[in-house]
Amino acid sequence: MLVLMKRSNGCFYRFLRRSVAQRNNTGGQTYIQLDNPTSYTQVLKEPLLKRQELGNGARVENLQKSLEMNKYGVTLRDKAEIIKCFYPTKYSTLRVDQDRSYSNEHLEIEGRGLLHLVVKETFMQLYKRTSKDVGKYDFNYGLKMGRLSSWKKKPALLVRHFLKRKGLAKLARLPIPQSQIPLRIQYVYDQRSFNAIIGYIAKTNDAQTVNEFLKAEIAKDIVQTMLTR
Repeated sequence: MLVLMKRSNGCFYRFLRRSVAQRNNTGGQTYIQLDNPTSYTQVLKEPLLKRQELGNGARVENLQKSLEMNKYGVTLRDKAEIIKCFYPTKYSTLRVDQDRSYSNEHLEIEGRGLLHLVVKETFMQLYKRTSKDVGKYDFNYGLKMGRLSSWKKKPALLVRHFLKRKGLAKLARLPIPQSQIPLRIQYVYDQRSFNAIIGYIAKTNDAQTVNEFLKAEIAKDIVQTMLTR
């Protein structure tokens, strides 16, 4: 939860935990655990989007270029909708077609699940060719990763490192001057924004196209880096 504190020498911000900090699946790091987005965030409003239109457009272009979306035939159907993903602390709904809309929270959850699934599937293929393989997948791949650093075993942390390498850090817009945001907090919200973007892409593109994109552009890069660093 973000709290604005007023003092005689001006305003400054500090982060408070809404509840007891909980550990998530990011390799032991803790961060603010938010409960219900409708209870702790404001609704994303048009004046803010209009004011930051130029910067958001640059973010979209950087996203498309960094992830080579055109190469895989992945499209961002409506840039005005995808921009809403850049605001993970503000509630919004994104229209994916004439009949369906989803909250940014829903898309974030779906995108995170897809990313983790494709990374784990790549792990299972990487460590295959053993007597215990099932359908060319090794479901015991975790036992073969014992010598790797702990962060290399966690899909969430691997995705976070991927965003940094691709120049997608500071993707998320937060209601605080950027100079006052600790990097570890910024990275958490960058990842939430990215998850929502993947969720939106999955809803607005052909499933096979999305699967190929996630495997070739994201999972492959993650695994190659994991093995060489």
